[in-house]
Amino acid sequence: MESHAEEIVKIINQERKRKQLEKNDITKGYAEIFYDTVAFERKKLCNEEFSMIIPVFFDIMKEEYVALKYCVENRPEFIYTNEELNINMTFSFLHKEAITTDILEMQKEMEKEIKQINEDIVLIEKDILQTEQGKDIVHFLFPLNIENTTLLQEFFLFAVNEKWVIATFHCPYTQKRDWINIIKQMLLSIQLEE
Repeated sequence: MESHAEEIVKIINQERKRKQLEKNDITKGYAEIFYDTVAFERKKLCNEEFSMIIPVFFDIMKEEYVALKYCVENRPEFIYTNEELNINMTFSFLHKEAITTDILEMQKEMEKEIKQINEDIVLIEKDILQTEQGKDIVHFLFPLNIENTTLLQEFFLFAVNEKWVIATFHCPYTQKRDWINIIKQMLLSIQLEE
């Protein structure tokens, strides 16, 4: 049985968490991330195939940085990044016929591929989200060690106009606490453009 003091601490912690989530509602146009206020806006992405609420600081990565960061055969079609190049979002398109169209099968296949990259990967979260438009989004969240750095990696997939969009988001793992909820909000904000 909880003591009165433990109950009060629990209530205070719940209220603090509620206020943090409310403060970081990206639909209001801003969020507190790693001790900084970041502006958010809805942007049309990937040749205006869809829109998404993303940080204002995201812009298309310059070609000279793309060449340094990605090998030619594995290069995503679209790469959005911040000025420091440490927070990125990538998108690539596949025709639906190239892979299964069952979303649960797709989730299993993606998890298998993630484990092939590194069998020691521990998933923080895996889920199938559904946007207000009824769009299913498979997503996986996990830490990824590259060289001497640990990243928070989000791998997600959804369908747009008879194509699968395979996408990633990554940021420094030290910013996990702030980004983990914001990434999910960004995914849920995806809308098809007409």
